[in-house]
Amino acid sequence: EPVRSDTVNPVISAPQPNKNGSEVFSVYSSYFSNLSGTDFNPNWGQSTSVSYEEVQGSLVLAYNNLNYQGTQFSSPLNVADKSHIHLDYYTNDATELRFFLISTGPAETSFSLPIETGQWNSIDIDLSHFSDVVNLNDIIQFKVDGTNGTNVYFDNIYFEITISK
Repeated sequence: EPVRSDTVNPVISAPQPNKNGSEVFSVYSSYFSNLSGTDFNPNWGQSTSVSYEEVQGSLVLAYNNLNYQGTQFSSPLNVADKSHIHLDYYTNDATELRFFLISTGPAETSFSLPIETGQWNSIDIDLSHFSDVVNLNDIIQFKVDGTNGTNVYFDNIYFEITISK
């Protein structure tokens, strides 16, 4: 694994989710059992380098030199019974990040992630944002794109049902 002296990694781990494993459908998390057979680095011609980095005993998914990065599922996911997708992400240098859900077709639509650099950002994206374009019964991929050449770290990527209070 290359040494990245120009990269400042997160020094604290992502916030521990306040959910239990039975409440989520986890794609990637240090805290839950994850979906098996997921390819976090399919060869889509991207310049992004993907690795797993340890932060306070937890492995996070690191995207270095980001232009775009895909995640490919071993079989389509049916998340129509879920309300949100949760993401924790950290960057010191990105000014733009977009997260895409992709269904067969391909049909894809993005959500622009709010960014506060130098700290973990946590978001629950309402799946209705994607459902006009993407078939939630048939999710085959994720994609992230953003500011070229930046570094972004992810943890706690999971689908959930969130009850409004």
